[in-house]
Amino acid sequence: MRVKRLNTLLEKSHSPPQPHRSITMTIQKRLALATLAAAGAIFAPAALATPEDSAQQLVRKAISHLKASGLQQACADFGDPAKGYMAGASYVFIQDMHAKMVCNPSNPRIVGKDLTELKDVDGFAFSRDMTRIAKASGSGWVEYKWVNPATGKLQQKKSYVERSDDYVVGAGFYK
Repeated sequence: MRVKRLNTLLEKSHSPPQPHRSITMTIQKRLALATLAAAGAIFAPAALATPEDSAQQLVRKAISHLKASGLQQACADFGDPAKGYMAGASYVFIQDMHAKMVCNPSNPRIVGKDLTELKDVDGFAFSRDMTRIAKASGSGWVEYKWVNPATGKLQQKKSYVERSDDYVVGAGFYK
C-alpha cells in the first residue's frame, strides 16, 4: 500500500505541467493592458477636451470647410448631422460683418435677417457683440441666454466666434 502511494506521488510530480496556462494568462493580460493603454492615449485627449476646446475646434473645422467648399455648400453641410458640424445642441452658424445671419441650421427662420438689434432676455445684443469681437480682435467668446434646440429651454450659452474674410463663424455650447 505504501509503495502504491509513493508511485502515485511520483507520477504526479513527474507528470508534465499544464500547457503554460500561467504564462499564457500573463501574456494575455499584458496584451490587454497594452491595448487599454493605447486606447487611453488615443481617446483621453478627446475625453478631456473642454466644451470651449470643442467649440473652437468646430469653428476652425467649419472655416476650413467654408474656404474649401464655398458658402452655399458649407451651409448645406453645416445643417447635415452626418457631416460632423452638429453635435447635440452644438452647431455652426455664420453671420456677415453687419450681423446679418447667413447660415443657422438650428433656426433657419432667422437666416437673412439683420440681427443687430436682437437681444437676449437680459437685453444683451449678442449678435452685435459677436461682430464687434470679430472686427476688433479676430476671435473671442460671447455669453448670452438663448433657447437650447435640444431641450427647448432658455439657457446660458457660450459661443466662440472667429472672423473668416467677411464672415463671423461661430459655435457654442449650453451651460
